[in-house]
Amino acid sequence: MRRTAILAWCILLFLGTCVKDVRHILTDFQFVMNFHPEWSEFLHKDNYRSTSYIIQKIGHFGGFFVLSALASNLGRYKSGLMFAIGYGIFTELIQPFFSRDGRILDMFIDAAGAVLAYIIGSRISRDNHLINGKKSTRN
Repeated sequence: MRRTAILAWCILLFLGTCVKDVRHILTDFQFVMNFHPEWSEFLHKDNYRSTSYIIQKIGHFGGFFVLSALASNLGRYKSGLMFAIGYGIFTELIQPFFSRDGRILDMFIDAAGAVLAYIIGSRISRDNHLINGKKSTRN
């Protein structure tokens, strides 16, 4: 069941990564391929003060927070954290091929969400193990 949830969440993140405009995902769902992306956009500075920018970054953080929580089984598996971070990097690298702008900053925001979920989950798991008198195991 957990693997199904992880796969479903990855598909949702992938669709959000590849659609032309996430804001219109329900009304104008389309993929636009770009076989010659502009890689300099990775370093482009954004308008950090716009409300839509902040909402977008919260979405990045939250999306990879959820993925990490699912993949690490609430902090039990470090490999799940690594998967979530790797998937965040992957989604940023493929965005330019779908006429979207990938950003290095977004990779860090994705990773921050993943790391926070792992830390919170591992603390909860550790506390539950201590309460139940069991040792915590990690891989």
